[in-house]
Amino acid sequence: MTYEVTLIDADIRDAMDGQMRIGLKHQEKLVAEVEYQWDASRFTATFHGHAPSLPVPAHPTRLIEQPIAAIGQLKAPAHRFPSDVFQDNRVFITIENRR
Repeated sequence: MTYEVTLIDADIRDAMDGQMRIGLKHQEKLVAEVEYQWDASRFTATFHGHAPSLPVPAHPTRLIEQPIAAIGQLKAPAHRFPSDVFQDNRVFITIENRR
């Protein structure tokens, strides 16, 4: 099952201080959100949604990890911050049903 990862908002002041909120879309419908916040002393990621009721259920940790990994793979030297990836890329993740 493929989800599109969309940027909802971001406030990234530098590499070690920021926040970014992304949406997970399935068939053009927003089905969940993930919020990342970080600074020099901590990194926090919060999943907003009901993972068991998604089109393909998955543990929230997979839905937190896979989007940031996909963004990292698309990040080019021209992208100063992870949020910059969305300026010239569409980001997708694939979640496999493990039942």
